[in-house]
Amino acid sequence: MIITRLTLNNFGVYAGVNTFEFSGSKPIVLIGGMNGRGKTTFLEAILLALYGSNSFAYNESKYRTYGQYLKAYVNRADGSLESSVELEFTLERGKEESYLIKREWSGASTRVKEKITVNKDGECSSFLTANWSMFMENILPSGLSNFFFFDGEKIAELAVDSTNAQMKQSIKALLGITVLDSLGNDISRIITKTTKSASNPMEAKELETLRNKKAQADSVLQAADDCIADLAAQLDDTNKKLEKAKTDYAAKGGDIVAQRQDLFNQRSRLTLRIEQEQEKLINAAAGELPLMLVKDLLADIQAQASKEHESRVTALAVSKINTAFSAYASMSGKDTKAIMDFIQYVEKTAEAEATEMIYDLPDQSLYTLNNLMKSGLNRACNDVKKLITESQANQGKVDEIDSYLSVDIDENALSRLYKKIKELEQKVISLEVLLQNEQQKRISLHGEAMRTASEYSKYVESLISNLEFNDDSDRLLKYAHHATKILDAYKVKLQERKIDVLAKTMTTCYKRLANKKNLISRIYMDPSTLDFEYLNTEGNIVPKESLSAGEKQLMVIALLWALAICSKKKLPVIIDTPLSRMDSNHRISLITTYFPQASDQTIILSTDSEIDAQYYALMKPNIGDEFTLIYNDDLKCSTIERGYFKEKYNDNQTD
Repeated sequence: MIITRLTLNNFGVYAGVNTFEFSGSKPIVLIGGMNGRGKTTFLEAILLALYGSNSFAYNESKYRTYGQYLKAYVNRADGSLESSVELEFTLERGKEESYLIKREWSGASTRVKEKITVNKDGECSSFLTANWSMFMENILPSGLSNFFFFDGEKIAELAVDSTNAQMKQSIKALLGITVLDSLGNDISRIITKTTKSASNPMEAKELETLRNKKAQADSVLQAADDCIADLAAQLDDTNKKLEKAKTDYAAKGGDIVAQRQDLFNQRSRLTLRIEQEQEKLINAAAGELPLMLVKDLLADIQAQASKEHESRVTALAVSKINTAFSAYASMSGKDTKAIMDFIQYVEKTAEAEATEMIYDLPDQSLYTLNNLMKSGLNRACNDVKKLITESQANQGKVDEIDSYLSVDIDENALSRLYKKIKELEQKVISLEVLLQNEQQKRISLHGEAMRTASEYSKYVESLISNLEFNDDSDRLLKYAHHATKILDAYKVKLQERKIDVLAKTMTTCYKRLANKKNLISRIYMDPSTLDFEYLNTEGNIVPKESLSAGEKQLMVIALLWALAICSKKKLPVIIDTPLSRMDSNHRISLITTYFPQASDQTIILSTDSEIDAQYYALMKPNIGDEFTLIYNDDLKCSTIERGYFKEKYNDNQTD
């Protein structure tokens, strides 16, 4: 997957249409900008284009709804409140395929409705448009996208906490062993059902007590799961009702009511533009444009007038020569016959070639005519065509607005629907709060269930060794426990095998990046806990506390690099703020080793202090495209300029 173009229209800090074109053959794309100029917005725009509401940027944001998230990114500089993100990329799947995904929305109303359009190889694809999320999940699952598109600052935070739960969860998602977990739960239920009373009454009582505790904890946990499922179903149903109510509201003209004043203002602006264009057309009709009707005649006049001009100039020249000759002959006293013969020859030639004076245009008039025929008429014609096109387009917009404004609106019905929408929105909020509370409660209940299950299992295991296996129940209980042990061991082995490959790849990546080559010889990853251990050449553990902040960050980057390699997906890598907490040596290592090899396309979003002149020079041989985000303090918006901080690093940069 290679990104070829990103177009942002009134998105975030980018006012108007701003396009990044990526056409370089080298792997690195360098985008420079000071803080607050749009680097992170660039990353979030790509995530939005690819994943929409599944984007981790949205899911990690403060916005409760996707609509609020979209509305927050609408740049209001031009007053249109229309925003869009358009991403074009290619895929190699036997042959090169081109895809274009466009998401557009308006912030003019309270209800934000996103429109999605997908093109494949230049043709609109209704199937991809309807199933884009599914298509994208097959290319790069949204849950794994943070391995390829990441913020260097957040990576630095992950590096501080080596047991970060988010990182472990992402790794588990990459491994995927949910089937084994389900099988383990089924075996546990068999053990519970077939457990017999032990021969010792005290043991039997204790076993029954532990079994009841486990059963109660499981029951409470299951009740919590049922409650969560019920709340989730209610939330889904309420969201569907809310969506339908909003659709009905829009169908009955609700959006028009909300936008009516904006529509009137737009119509007024468009009408004024049309009037101005008509005035320009009238002025054009009063100027040079009518002469297009006699263009051929003007061409004839131009040709004749040019000949007349030449004839007039020749006659004048002959007259001047005669005058000069008379003065010369009287002064010199020499034989001037030869000169006189030449002058007479010139006179005869001029008389023979003399043109009849029909128009006798002055030089200035001829000059004006030449300019008119050369470019004036064509320019006037093109200007008029442009004015007509713009006027027709604006009139089409006016007609569209008029069709909206002509909708017959039932104010009472709209009022009822609006009230219903507000009630449903409040219900959604209440259900979301309840669901979140239940999910938090479930975390502690799950911990309690795991504890009681462990106590019960250990006690049963101790009893099994004392049982005489004389009936089927005893045997079933024994073999169920054996199956549990085998399953747990298999799960560990499976994880161990996958984790071993990951750890070896990570070790290789780290050694290629690290400056202290002998500090860490091997990286070990516990297959059950997913905790890391760093081993030196003697096999001893290197304390994590002994690593600097930069080395810890380098370790996380090595992990991300390794995960990208192990995934075997040819995808771009985008890094925002890449060199946080890095010393100069580590920065050089990243610039010369990781950036060029992280992917076929590595997009770096950096400030001028992170990648300065020195680091830029090191990166230059591998840079295919480079841009700078220019911020306008007056307009409070950013635009794109080719080249990386040209005012500072302008050597060998091209526009």
